[in-house]
Amino acid sequence: MLIIAQPWFAAIGHPAQSLLNTAKVIGFSKDIKYLVSIEANNNLFSDALNDLKKYGEVIGFKVKTQSLYEGTFKAVLRLRCLCFKDISIDRILFFDADLILLSGIWGLFFSQKKSPKLGVIYLHGPERIQRHRFIAFMVKRFLLKPNITLFLRTNELLEVWKMYYPNASLKRLPTMEILADEVNITIHEQKSFKLRFGILGQIRQGKGLEWIVPFFEKNKELGELTVAGEFATDEQKITLHFLINFKGFVNKYLTEQELLAQAVKQDYLLMLYDNWDARLEGAVMYLAARVNRPVIVYKGGWCGRMVATYKNGIIISKSDNNFLETIASLPKPHTYEYETLLKGVQAFKSDHSGKVIRDAFLDAIKF
Repeated sequence: MLIIAQPWFAAIGHPAQSLLNTAKVIGFSKDIKYLVSIEANNNLFSDALNDLKKYGEVIGFKVKTQSLYEGTFKAVLRLRCLCFKDISIDRILFFDADLILLSGIWGLFFSQKKSPKLGVIYLHGPERIQRHRFIAFMVKRFLLKPNITLFLRTNELLEVWKMYYPNASLKRLPTMEILADEVNITIHEQKSFKLRFGILGQIRQGKGLEWIVPFFEKNKELGELTVAGEFATDEQKITLHFLINFKGFVNKYLTEQELLAQAVKQDYLLMLYDNWDARLEGAVMYLAARVNRPVIVYKGGWCGRMVATYKNGIIISKSDNNFLETIASLPKPHTYEYETLLKGVQAFKSDHSGKVIRDAFLDAIKF
């Protein structure tokens, strides 16, 4: 029996949908249960919660905030009760977790001899942990336990973690965001000759909004920009206040279908992330593949490596000051050059969906 825990299920952003997409690719299984956070008076994810129940038993636990710290702590408490009642639970996989907190409290609730095997997906590098000697020691002691496996999403992150923790059980876990039976979406008919660009999902600093929005407002002849999603926090709403008066801003939380509907209206999806750990995956890359659209990314990191490998978009350098020329020279839909980009999108999609990824994922979680 495997329990997949998502203590961030109730958080604004992509955690709930990411877990649901993974469950859809896995399919129904009586041997997998899902443990998810539920925030009082928050019905944004009720549809995702109901959909998740189609693929396995779902167990909820209540949280008061969207804090990963609170979610991780309460998930451990709930897991302790579940494992005490059901000895058939032999594996637990945290889809997200506060790794530092988990390292400190796991041994308090689960003895090493009787503990189920534990896998933890972690999205970041080890550098922040290494800044504090005691925290680094605590995480190292946790990861060196024989029944603990840390999963990283990219080869870039896996390699750096191996440098710091060569004796720990570290694996790369494939992302399953693209449904195997999803049909290809054709080009959305244009009402004008202007290119359409999208910055979609959670609205926060780091997506280049501070300079991309003014750029398109100043150079309207180059294309139409859509920014769609909900502010990550009230603080982000204050910081990015200029969006409120931007005509291309769709200010609302987007369901999965609404997100796809916005994405398919665009000709390019922008992934020009500032102050960003380039070793991380970009969820928009998978979104773009689902709607058959190319991306625009910075050189380097996982995003840059994907585009360099599959030719599913355009790569620009962060030091390049010719953004205007780059946008002005982009291939337009229905041209040979644009169709070549779409072939790259299909190549990326083919390698990141379907039976291959599912089998690799299920094999990896047999930790």
